[in-house]
Amino acid sequence: MNTSGASATNRISAARKSGARAAGAERKFVSPFYATLIFSLFLPGVMLAGKVAGLHHIFAPAVSATTHVPSVNLWAWERDEDLSFIDPSKVGVSYFAGMIYVRGASTEFRPRTQKLKLPAGVHSVPVFRIETLRGEGLPGSVSTSDARPPEFAAADYIAKSIVKAIKSLPPSDTVQIDFDALADERPFYRTILKKLRQELPPERRISITALGSWLLSDKWLQDGDADEVIAMMFSIGADRKNILQRVQSQRLDSGTNAQVSLGISANESLTNKALFAAHLQNQFDKIYIFNSRPWNRDRFDAITKEAFQK
Repeated sequence: MNTSGASATNRISAARKSGARAAGAERKFVSPFYATLIFSLFLPGVMLAGKVAGLHHIFAPAVSATTHVPSVNLWAWERDEDLSFIDPSKVGVSYFAGMIYVRGASTEFRPRTQKLKLPAGVHSVPVFRIETLRGEGLPGSVSTSDARPPEFAAADYIAKSIVKAIKSLPPSDTVQIDFDALADERPFYRTILKKLRQELPPERRISITALGSWLLSDKWLQDGDADEVIAMMFSIGADRKNILQRVQSQRLDSGTNAQVSLGISANESLTNKALFAAHLQNQFDKIYIFNSRPWNRDRFDAITKEAFQK
């Protein structure tokens, strides 16, 4: 995600994209909860072969969508992940489900191919990453701000591609969209969200990731664009000091009626220290946690203890 043209703060680092990706694809990323729970993590995982766009990857047994949404949500990105150790009554999973590349009016969809092992009954949410490729050449080879923005003709195809992919995934009451947005790309992304809303069943929620600056002063989202906006308080970039200072005294607010959640990284102890010192996690009903390395019980225990037992 980007703020206005010159500010590319809060895009996810290469670590977040540590799994397979299209050759040469450069990324600007990007890619948030209140909890006071002490976790007990003793549920064995099971695996079930799923299929997305002809490519197989492993999911837990499909379960009916539930109205219960855990307070803690782990991101499972582009790599094999075994999250069978989590307690599904307290922890949910938002997993990378596919990448959509956009250049002009052209689009390309690449589904997840990595294995994902989840415990039965977990609340899981598919995440679709949208990459806008500007300029000519291989994907990601050019990212100049003066290259042409994506064309609105691509928005309808993207929304339909996401809805089609969802049908091959375990049932979920939410779909999450992860994207960057230069200033001249914002109308395009609002169009995608509006078309996605039209294509989805009315009960399906839309969650999106957002730069911290979008929730402080650069508020460009509109009511109805999303039901949840996740403040990405990691990989902040050059504006990190300013953003962290502002969240000490200014509440994160999208300017819409959407729920605001908090997103942190298990790998950014200094940033987390500043956030937790201000008790930022206590302002939210939901917190998302990213990890640049594969998840395991020790890493999970460490970050949740750091966040919730201060």
